[in-house]
Amino acid sequence: MDTNAFSSLLKESKQFDDLEIRILRAMIFLENRNYVNINASMIAKEAEISVTNAYKYLYSLEKKGLVESSEGKNKVFWLARSSNPFPRLFSQISKYYLQTKDLFSKMEKMYEEFVTKDIWKGEKVYEQYEGDFVTKAAFLFDLAKDEILISAKKFYNDIVLLEAIKRAVERDVRIRIISEEINPDVYERLKKINIEMRLGKFWPNVIIIDGRHGMTLEDTEKEKGMWFLNMKTDFKNKFEQFWTASHYYR
Repeated sequence: MDTNAFSSLLKESKQFDDLEIRILRAMIFLENRNYVNINASMIAKEAEISVTNAYKYLYSLEKKGLVESSEGKNKVFWLARSSNPFPRLFSQISKYYLQTKDLFSKMEKMYEEFVTKDIWKGEKVYEQYEGDFVTKAAFLFDLAKDEILISAKKFYNDIVLLEAIKRAVERDVRIRIISEEINPDVYERLKKINIEMRLGKFWPNVIIIDGRHGMTLEDTEKEKGMWFLNMKTDFKNKFEQFWTASHYYR
């Protein structure tokens, strides 16, 4: 087993703190060397933490289902063998996500009662940006009332952008995409929800919302470009020209 890779995954999941990960690494090390009756002192020594902390985080891991232990005073611990704990952990996270989703849905409805739709108070914005393309693009998708035009090297796979596009589809916003690369499976999924897609190249990559708002992506690595609100630009006219010249995907 690659304990470094496993530890990285544990950390990336954001469900385990550093001491829990150190304890799990220590237990894997001890069990791989066929130690029996592994107690908190042995684990603490291998993890280079205090015995008090070892007990604290062993019980935390036991609650999460990764560790099992014996009864009685001379307690011993081992990595869970009864079943794999990760499907249960994921179910718990999913349950929390659904509860949070419901909470945000309620906040969304209440917020609509407090404010009126007035994009950037009608102020014109035209400025350079660098970084945070996803947040800016998702914001623009949520502005759309009638139309979204997108040109991109390939269609997005970021969940934040996909969710924002899904919300636009649910509002009956027309969405058209010019892309240099089209995945056949993605194309079929987009077609089913009435998103139009053509094969072609339009530079710079752009997002145009209702002909008045949008952004360019001129440097993919640095996420640099221009973004604008309440501005009349020539991007829509140019997009329409390229749309006519682009090919239907077959």
